[in-house]
Amino acid sequence: MKKLNIYFAIIAIVLCVLVIIRRNDLSFNKLVSLFAISPKSEIFDFNTLDHLVKQKLNTKFTATPEYKIPGLDGISFEDYRQIEYKPDVAIWKNLALPYQLHFFHPGHIYSNGIKIYEIIEEKPVEIPYDSSRFNFGNLPLTDDFFELSKKLQYTGFRVHYPINHKEALEEFLVFQGSSYFRALSKNQVYGLSGRGLAINTGPDNKEEFPIFESFYIKRPEKNDKAITIYAIMNSVSVVGAYEFYILPGEVTTIDIRAKIYLRKKIKRLGFSPITSMFLYGESNIPILGNIHPEIHDSDGLLTYLGENNWEWRPLINPKKTQLTKIPLNHPVGFGLIQRDRKFKSYQDEKLKYHLRPSLWVEPKGDWGKGNLYLLEFTTNLDSDDNVTIFWEPVIPPNLNEGYEIQYKLSYTEKSPGNHTLGKSSSYYKGIDPLFPKEKMLTLYFTGENLKSLDPKTLLTANIRNSLIPPESIRYKIEKIPELDQWRLQIWHSSSIEISEWEVYLEHNQEKITETWIYRDGISK
Repeated sequence: MKKLNIYFAIIAIVLCVLVIIRRNDLSFNKLVSLFAISPKSEIFDFNTLDHLVKQKLNTKFTATPEYKIPGLDGISFEDYRQIEYKPDVAIWKNLALPYQLHFFHPGHIYSNGIKIYEIIEEKPVEIPYDSSRFNFGNLPLTDDFFELSKKLQYTGFRVHYPINHKEALEEFLVFQGSSYFRALSKNQVYGLSGRGLAINTGPDNKEEFPIFESFYIKRPEKNDKAITIYAIMNSVSVVGAYEFYILPGEVTTIDIRAKIYLRKKIKRLGFSPITSMFLYGESNIPILGNIHPEIHDSDGLLTYLGENNWEWRPLINPKKTQLTKIPLNHPVGFGLIQRDRKFKSYQDEKLKYHLRPSLWVEPKGDWGKGNLYLLEFTTNLDSDDNVTIFWEPVIPPNLNEGYEIQYKLSYTEKSPGNHTLGKSSSYYKGIDPLFPKEKMLTLYFTGENLKSLDPKTLLTANIRNSLIPPESIRYKIEKIPELDQWRLQIWHSSSIEISEWEVYLEHNQEKITETWIYRDGISK
């Protein structure tokens, strides 16, 4: 009897549902909502993230938590490296996936906790902090550390992939600190850093450092070559949604899509910023008696203006902070390049400056009118990142309105492949003993197009100086067979100390090299 009653009850419910559907014209989704049944989950994508960011825009800014842990906060970088993430507990360790995740612990200069989510079947699942995932070496942890650790968060993460050897997963990507990130291509070592955004960067402004406060990392499939990471940026002045599509390999690339919302007006807003280090190069005197011939992560800023027009600006360690404004409308490409790849130029077997990546930025779509800024400040330490570049639009974003920008980062060895003109390889300043009353500037140019030229080929130099008249300048060009390069020697008798040079070589009135642009007289 009980089974019969249940049977009739089910029939009655079904009939009621049919009546409701007919009378109210309910769709399947409405019916699902009526009975609180979860429909198939929506895709977690950039639009999902943008929706979360818009909600955050309408709330008061709240800073990420800071964790000043006794015994860990403020320790040296060498001591901080004692905090090792245990490889055996890497995320995705036992799933036979091409990627693994490791996390960073609070300590040293990293105190801002962040939230990290794994996207599993389109749903974000938070990965909580766990102190048991770390070895702390000989660091003096306080008695209450493990009680304190119940409230901690990670400060960043790194991604591992078989970038150099198919059988071994190696670290190639790091997100840690504000909006900083670093990446590697095959056979490279870490050098310069990318950043999400530059706010009020410059010598006369108080810089604001927005932070990626939460990450959403999409669990890869077994055959995936790329990995997708989403991030929410937050600060007093901005909120933003970021998508990173990362493809590691011979040349690691990161396709970035960002949408920024301003909470308030900003004096200077810089997109696609890159931060690097230049202590000294071949044309400078080693600082503090350093034994290495050169020390730098990058040695020049390369810009592409289109129509095979390339400009090369050697980096400097200035006597005082310099902010150089470079008009760059509708940019095609720009980046910081480590052009000198010879070990003998650095002779540092530990830091391996000859293996540091160059970073090339390719805008997607038309960025419009704007300026590229080059910020350089003086330093005596190779631990200081004293070089930053960023692009700023002429027309700034409106308050509370989304400003979207997309670009591609390539972690190259040298210059982009489409740069086929001759390139500046080195330069030197001094005095020719035969003409002691004149100053001398010597440039070397290299490239396949130049190597193929017969030494008897007649080349001309286009030389302009911002202050020195052309009649006060003379030059000589010759091919140096032992170097397979062309040397340009420039003499001038001017007493002017600070000026700007623009130089390139021509053959039959055709430009055959990039334009070398040098700010003379401001380097240490």
